[in-house]
Amino acid sequence: MKNKYESIIDRIIKRNRISRFISMLIGTFIVAVMYNSFIVPNSVTYGGVGGIAIIINKFTGLDTTTTINVLTIVLVLISIVLLGLKNTSYAIIGFGSYTIMVNITAPFAHIFQIPFESYLFSIMVHACLAGVGFGLVYKAGFNTGGMDSVIAISQKYFKFPTARLSNIANGIIILVGALTFGVTASIYAIIYLKCMNFFSDRVILGTSTAKLCFIKSRHLADIEHLLTHDLEVGYTLIESTNGIGILKKVVVMCVIPTDRFYDLKRELVKIDKKMEIISNDCYTVINGKTNKIVNV
Repeated sequence: MKNKYESIIDRIIKRNRISRFISMLIGTFIVAVMYNSFIVPNSVTYGGVGGIAIIINKFTGLDTTTTINVLTIVLVLISIVLLGLKNTSYAIIGFGSYTIMVNITAPFAHIFQIPFESYLFSIMVHACLAGVGFGLVYKAGFNTGGMDSVIAISQKYFKFPTARLSNIANGIIILVGALTFGVTASIYAIIYLKCMNFFSDRVILGTSTAKLCFIKSRHLADIEHLLTHDLEVGYTLIESTNGIGILKKVVVMCVIPTDRFYDLKRELVKIDKKMEIISNDCYTVINGKTNKIVNV
């Protein structure tokens, strides 16, 4: 079973290699430009190896690109030893591309600087662009090495949740940045990090246009009528039980356009105030009955 699973993963990884490689190159170029043209000049220690490099530069004067190169090489070598060459290969490619882009764009960083009257607006614009860059890299299956290698190692050997570990690592770097450059600079760094992660997620996942809903209610017929005739969406009935296999009930599963979701909740409450609903963003719907909403 394991070999079959690995062969499936290998086939997925091998798909669209050229387009994924191009996406990775574009992404690392954007990230490198944002780093050299905005992050370094403004000392935005938002986390990662780039943030560490800025702090080290403050105390030692060592060039940020040199620090990034040295730290990432050390971390990638450790990753090869602990995770193996195969599991680190995409980090090596991404790191190599990012390093090359950082060194290429550093001498011309001033060309890419965008002047804004509002520093906060500038933070958000550059964070958006950096998020798009990172999103392209991650969506292509690569990463830029550095802290990504630390997270992968910790996840394997210490079973730390990735999101929690990333938040802790970035939080420590931002805290050190606050002690080095002041609290105000760190507040801007947090804003930058949050905006960057938001846009990175949008690139990786796409924009949700629908909600996947699970509805449990005693008034099943009324809910079916609401979905079919009023909202004109398809649905599926799922038989469910509690944890010990008794108290069988029917759960309604449906996908509804996001701009109709609050209409659904409002009407469900009218039908049954004690109904239960679980919803989540839905990114892909293939076949089935759909209702195309035209926004004018």
